[in-house]
Amino acid sequence: MSAGERFPRAARLRSERDIRATFREGRRRSGPDLELFARVSAAGRPRVAIVVPKHGRTIVQRNRLRRRLREILRREWLPEAAREGASVDLVVRARPTAYDLDFGALRSGLLEALGEMTWSRGS
Repeated sequence: MSAGERFPRAARLRSERDIRATFREGRRRSGPDLELFARVSAAGRPRVAIVVPKHGRTIVQRNRLRRRLREILRREWLPEAAREGASVDLVVRARPTAYDLDFGALRSGLLEALGEMTWSRGS
């Protein structure tokens, strides 16, 4: 994987304070497999955090789900959000049913949930 294909460091929402604030203050979109929380980003660019609770699963299963979500966001949502000038912090939290989805179903569910949220400059 070349440097241009990696999940950009600037696109990572890493601060626990920012993640908690997004949970607390952000708009929420809840589906059967995923929960999304979004709020205006203080960084002025789109940033993402992925939360994959244990739900009784192994670390291998959690990491696989996290990698799949990250890849979908990296390839499909981040470029679009950057093009639109969306300044948003996004937290994606997996529900127990997300572990049972194949990549295609996970992708369509995540993109559908993202499509239902409104993105505009500064929101």
